[in-house]
Amino acid sequence: MKNFLTHTRAVLLCAALALAAAFALIAPTSVFMSTGSDAALSLSTTTRTARAQAIITTAGSGAKLKIYNGTRPAAVGAISGGNTLCAQGTFGSTIGTATSGALDFDEAGFTQNSATFTSCTPTFVDITTSGDVVVARIDIGAGAGNWQFTGTVTTGQNITLTTLVITEGNAS
Repeated sequence: MKNFLTHTRAVLLCAALALAAAFALIAPTSVFMSTGSDAALSLSTTTRTARAQAIITTAGSGAKLKIYNGTRPAAVGAISGGNTLCAQGTFGSTIGTATSGALDFDEAGFTQNSATFTSCTPTFVDITTSGDVVVARIDIGAGAGNWQFTGTVTTGQNITLTTLVITEGNAS
């Protein structure tokens, strides 16, 4: 009887191991799951500041601010024929500084030639490298995440930049 129980235990153990091995083959390999659109993401100030610094670094020396009219292309997609470049200007050696989770632009280091501007009402802004590679695209309008702009772009009239900031946020 003792041999029978030992043999039965061995068979059950083998069956359990086989079942576990079979389950391992079909079980997901990752323990992480999608957080979904309703999940909150909070970043430390250090991380938010690093993200702002990454924009500065990627834009590099001689970065441009390009102001457009028309429907904003998706993400940082190519500008279409339906968009008009209203105005542009160039930053000096850097577009600004990153501190406390925000990018504070160097308005004083911004140069522009208003004689080349096209009169229009702007709808979005691109921050590009000196070689015109889009680093960031920002909507112009009311509300959080938008840059405020008063009036229109006019040929021959400089654009005044005041308190131009990108605050790195937390998603919620």
